[in-house]
Amino acid sequence: MGFTSGKFSRCWNPIVSATPLLAAATLFAAACSDGPTNTGTNPAVDEPIEAFVTTPEAVAEAGTVAMRVSHNLPTVERRVSPISFSAPGTNPVNSPFDLTYFGGPVLNSAKSFNLYVNCADGPLACWGSQSLTPGTFLRDLDHDNFIQLVNEFINSDARGQFPVAEMSTTATFAHNTATINDVLGIVLSAVNHTRETGYTAVYHVFLPEGTDMCIDATTCYSPDNFDTFAFCAFHSSVDFGGNRHVLFSVEPFQATPGCELPGQTPHGTIDATASTLSHELLETITDPDGNAWFNGLFGFENADTCSSFGSNQRIGAHDYFVQSEYSNFKHACIARI
Repeated sequence: MGFTSGKFSRCWNPIVSATPLLAAATLFAAACSDGPTNTGTNPAVDEPIEAFVTTPEAVAEAGTVAMRVSHNLPTVERRVSPISFSAPGTNPVNSPFDLTYFGGPVLNSAKSFNLYVNCADGPLACWGSQSLTPGTFLRDLDHDNFIQLVNEFINSDARGQFPVAEMSTTATFAHNTATINDVLGIVLSAVNHTRETGYTAVYHVFLPEGTDMCIDATTCYSPDNFDTFAFCAFHSSVDFGGNRHVLFSVEPFQATPGCELPGQTPHGTIDATASTLSHELLETITDPDGNAWFNGLFGFENADTCSSFGSNQRIGAHDYFVQSEYSNFKHACIARI
């Protein structure tokens, strides 16, 4: 779960530093429900998707900036299962996996902008299933107590404070692989369209199945090339000209070996999509610039410690199979406050 700043200057590598923990017992506090379904009324109705143009000017400007910070969600094989230092049913006074506050900003309220790239048939066809899309999930999440798992870190109630808008665009990627400059060009084009920046907006870039994405030559989302397949998604922040500070995440197609958890998709593609999206959004809320809440020993953010653990959860009006989140209060991975 490497965290880098500058272009990629500060690096935490729990894959290396926590290797001795791989054989240890895991923190897992949520159980799977039997027979999950997605029926009933849906109060989180998806809204119209607004098109925007990814411009050559934005792509060119993107090549002149550097990400302030970038935090990757590794492939399943590279994730670490930490030790639980507490006996079952008890909580220690503290844990080496607890997060520490380092003084940086957190998000108390922000709009998510889902940026759907190169999907003519819409987000249900490319990233969803059972009538559920990334937009449906974020609307469900915004009105559910699952999002309140971040309350202890932001010192306010997150429920109802993180709405979503949906947008679409097209882009051309050489060799069907998006570079970081390609992604920054998409994000900047969206920013130029919405005029929304700072700590009240988060842009999520969704890449369709079959599109790779590389941060550098050896650090990629590349299910078709195992040698460079290092991450499944990431969140980041960047400063564009004119004092525009922008928070964003990148979610390539998640329902693929190496990114979806074993047995994770009882509802189809939406489970892998929603789990990773919740991971990136909740980490952006609690650590948008890499200097707020994280574990100083291993470099974990609040979703990292629990990224190998998932269960079926009723979130809003629907069931999703999503990962758990870490709680300093419980010193464990939990799915409900």
